[in-house]
Amino acid sequence: MDTFTGRSNLIIFCASRDGETKKKFINVQGLIDKAAEVLTLGAETPVFAPNSLEKLALGLPTLRQKNHIRKVITRVGQEETFQLWENDLLKVAKWLTYFDEFQQLPLNLKMDMLKGIWIIWGRLDKLSTMAYARRHRIVGDQQAILEIGENQIIFEMGTLDIDLSWCSRYSFEQLKFFGQPKLDTLRWIANQLISLELTEVELTYMFCQLSLHHVGKRYGGEIQEVSERLQESLSNDLHDYYSNRLRMERYADRVSNMMKVNNGVRFWNNQRRQKMELMNVFDVFYVEYSDPDMFLDF
Repeated sequence: MDTFTGRSNLIIFCASRDGETKKKFINVQGLIDKAAEVLTLGAETPVFAPNSLEKLALGLPTLRQKNHIRKVITRVGQEETFQLWENDLLKVAKWLTYFDEFQQLPLNLKMDMLKGIWIIWGRLDKLSTMAYARRHRIVGDQQAILEIGENQIIFEMGTLDIDLSWCSRYSFEQLKFFGQPKLDTLRWIANQLISLELTEVELTYMFCQLSLHHVGKRYGGEIQEVSERLQESLSNDLHDYYSNRLRMERYADRVSNMMKVNNGVRFWNNQRRQKMELMNVFDVFYVEYSDPDMFLDF
């Protein structure tokens, strides 16, 4: 099969904007506008919870389809990549509508933070989805799974045919010269997520801590100040959850193990970013984006 959800209507792939460059132009303005609309309209489903962390946790299930169509793929190209981008960005935007303190920020600040969050948030989301699927024997140990809209996409790890002809003059095999995906790291993260058997509130806290720490460190300034303030508030919510909801007095080791997983995702993300920076030095790709900041972690 060539595509799993059809073409993206929000990302436009164009020829070069002038005759002096061979670079292709990817216009993501439509996708950015849609994400801004999602944040402006707010949560689709009213949710009531005692604090922001638990409200965000109640928002997580709204991102998941109850009745999935399972598909097995062997190849990923331009159309599949654009669909993944669209799905990931809008999923994070939708989830953030359940974060009251975040929604009180100016729209331009929210959009800047969203652009810095969506990729690393999506990485933890994919790993937690894979861990859930393995724990419930939906996929095997050598398989991975993605949730794209109504579809569950299953593929064999390490054997997926990745077509980069739309963005690079080099094949995926040739680009392995710059380093291959660290599958052992991904397996370790997935196994940790399986063994922890996280509640929705705990997983939500991991999403928040990973994303807010990342975007604050990346931008600094006002965004870092906002991120640190939000992290402190959510940490208090987590303490309240353990102390009053679960009646758990000793939870420091559990939180420490959760942060080890986040550090693993952060390490993987940094490796990918360093690899991409090296590739850019050698002019491996012939695409440019209408909003390059969105793809710094890609």
